[in-house]
Amino acid sequence: MRRACGACGFVRYRAPAPGVSVLVVDGERFLLCRRHERELAGGRWCLPCGYVEFDEDFLAAAAREVEEETGIVVEIRSILSVVSNFITPNVHTVVTVLLAYPVAGEARAGDDIELVRWFSAEDELPEMAFEADPHIIRRYFATRLPGAPVQKRSPD
Repeated sequence: MRRACGACGFVRYRAPAPGVSVLVVDGERFLLCRRHERELAGGRWCLPCGYVEFDEDFLAAAAREVEEETGIVVEIRSILSVVSNFITPNVHTVVTVLLAYPVAGEARAGDDIELVRWFSAEDELPEMAFEADPHIIRRYFATRLPGAPVQKRSPD
């Protein structure tokens, strides 16, 4: 529902928040994070993810979120999907899902994550926080489709 000013007709849009989610792949394994109980979907697992901050592009946000949550530095390779998450009646995100490979660091929990673990492509998935994540993981390992290439912004 759009909110409009009765006097002038100005429409105030409720827009979804932009987010990123990253499938970090190392050979036949991928990285999942278990969210702290105090967080939204607490105790459940997800791909490293988060919001795009106002002063960064989505690629920088993706790399930052992975490092903050897992301790892993990644190289972003491609866009795998874009999904809408209707998390609660008041939380709607539009999430760019990216494929990345680890380049440095050791997996360790950080930020709003209580546990980080590498899973094998053959492992049964734990209880997941977000509906799209299992589909993204299964589709990637079933098809190995590379996704759409990303182009980093050149510094101005």
